[in-house]
Amino acid sequence: MQAGQTKYGIGMTLSACLWLGLFPLLQTGSFSTMTRDKWIFMLVLTGISLLGFLADGCFRRLSRPSLLSLLCGGGLLLWLALSTLFSPYPVESWWIGAGRREGLASQLCYLSLFLMFSCARVRKEPVLYSAAGGVALFFTVVLLQRIGLNPLGLYPAKYSYAVEPMFQGTIGHVDMCAGYLLIVCGLFLPALAEAAGRLFLARQSKCLFAVLLAAFALTVYLLVTIRVDLALLTLAVLVVWTLVRLLPVRFRFPCLLLLLVLFLLFVWFFPASSGPLWELHEILHGRPQVTFGSGRIGVWSYSLRMLREDGRWFLGSGPDTFVLRFNAFLKNYFLVHPEAPRLIEYFDSPHCEYLALVINGGIPAFLFFAVLVLAGCFGTAAWRDGVLCYGVQALLSFSVCIVAPMFWVVLGLSLVRFRKEKNASPDPQALREENPPSV
Repeated sequence: MQAGQTKYGIGMTLSACLWLGLFPLLQTGSFSTMTRDKWIFMLVLTGISLLGFLADGCFRRLSRPSLLSLLCGGGLLLWLALSTLFSPYPVESWWIGAGRREGLASQLCYLSLFLMFSCARVRKEPVLYSAAGGVALFFTVVLLQRIGLNPLGLYPAKYSYAVEPMFQGTIGHVDMCAGYLLIVCGLFLPALAEAAGRLFLARQSKCLFAVLLAAFALTVYLLVTIRVDLALLTLAVLVVWTLVRLLPVRFRFPCLLLLLVLFLLFVWFFPASSGPLWELHEILHGRPQVTFGSGRIGVWSYSLRMLREDGRWFLGSGPDTFVLRFNAFLKNYFLVHPEAPRLIEYFDSPHCEYLALVINGGIPAFLFFAVLVLAGCFGTAAWRDGVLCYGVQALLSFSVCIVAPMFWVVLGLSLVRFRKEKNASPDPQALREENPPSV
């Protein structure tokens, strides 16, 4: 009986290359319009992806989406649309977005990308090469910024890396840089491990291994030097999970549980008096402060109070309407409770993507999204770690069109379940890609 052959789609492979290699670099040269410009680029690339999807469909290079992708992806899209119908805010607020251009228009793009790529047959090597090239160019821009130059005019007026290191690369704030770098790091690490194994068995040329090693090293260097605590925590989670997967399946959960217990014990007895671990130490001991986590503890506590008082936890208030709802709530709350502690800064997002979904779309929207992220973390080996990295950093970050489209592309690819073509000649390379060695 002959083995089946996978016929990859050129259109969707090219689209994936554009999203993971080119999209992070697209920039018009203005910090003040960065999010708007990125939003426009997102619309253009989504249109290109649609053309690639249709082309691959014409040549029968697509697969049937999994039932999970259809139910949860379609369910999330329909629920967000439903939340807009009952939104108390005007159309522009929930269509474009009142805070970060994350309105229903962006959600339509994200979920369209997810559904298209969950049907795609993408060859991973071109995508990895493209992502590696994108990281190299991103790294070059960062180096120029760090020696005092301002290529593309990406720093705000009168700022430079020397006086304000919060803006680096081609996508602005370091939190956004971290989101992008973590996604590609989650792609490079398993591919690097697989390439190393093939190189050891003399089944792989040295070129891919060298490219992946260089790209992974550059990505880790950037993640360490941008000094975002969450990025380092997510990187640690990725490395630990990669090492745990080397164990037999029956030992993985006990090992993870043991590591979690050891980590909590370390935090419980943490001896220092500052930093993120100390803040977690204080929270575990029942002494949280609204200033912890750069104000995240404060915005989370007031967000939960808002949900409890206004009762809009089922349908939410519409995509990207948090800023309107939250600030109206705070204004009234502080009038009634003038003694309540104030937040240290203005928030247009709760800085937790999961909580933002509850507020904007309701608990059902959160559940659809959580199931997709969890399933993606255990999906196709080549893409699942990118989902894992984004899912971890989303605990303390927020969705924005500067980074989010790349996540939805990777999430779709991680849930692809395509069948082999019947009556086709064997293709060892394709078979190895569909059934990579466990890492």
